[in-house]
Amino acid sequence: MTAAENDQFRDFFYDVRPIRLKEPLAETLGAFKQVSVELEYSYIDAVKAAGHACPTVTGAFLCCQESLEALYEGETPIRGEIAITVYGKPEEGALGVMAQVFTYLTGAAPDTGFKGLGSRFKRRGLLTFDPEKIDEEATCCRFERLDTGRSVTVKFFPWLIPYPGEKAKRLATLMQQVVSGEADDEARNKFQSLWMEKIQTMIIERKEIGKWLRVELA
Repeated sequence: MTAAENDQFRDFFYDVRPIRLKEPLAETLGAFKQVSVELEYSYIDAVKAAGHACPTVTGAFLCCQESLEALYEGETPIRGEIAITVYGKPEEGALGVMAQVFTYLTGAAPDTGFKGLGSRFKRRGLLTFDPEKIDEEATCCRFERLDTGRSVTVKFFPWLIPYPGEKAKRLATLMQQVVSGEADDEARNKFQSLWMEKIQTMIIERKEIGKWLRVELA
């Protein structure tokens, strides 16, 4: 991150605990000055990859973080050695956006991904969509370690994120004004403030996270 970027994002973005991973493909091809490098993928990285910050991008980051911590239990996850199944269709709701964040963070890619070097480092096909729903009320994904076969299922319930009803209604009204281009500066600033407040509730406070993001051993 450049010095200029340090002043571009909301202050609390910099307080989010990053995801640390090893990247053996980059190491093999000489990108690092030394061996056994661990990379940090920050929340800001996910925001830049998606092009915006929202509950969906935030939820995707947290799904990755919580799932990898459950799978690796103190070990550093290895990028490119994680398979992800997203339950639903790519065009359904925000699943496509979440999948893009998953790919960026873990290396698990759809059919457009890296085909590998010989029999190693294949990323293509590690992210797939399964149209069969396993929970109608949640956004569900399965994360699997390729080395051990151990897997977890993560269930994300966006509608259970704690946010006062009156603020939610106000946020919805302001969003309509912003999207339609009818919002003045005051309305736009208020919308952004409420939007960021909800994200902060998720990513910093992690308020009642056990209710709206659940990781289960598969």
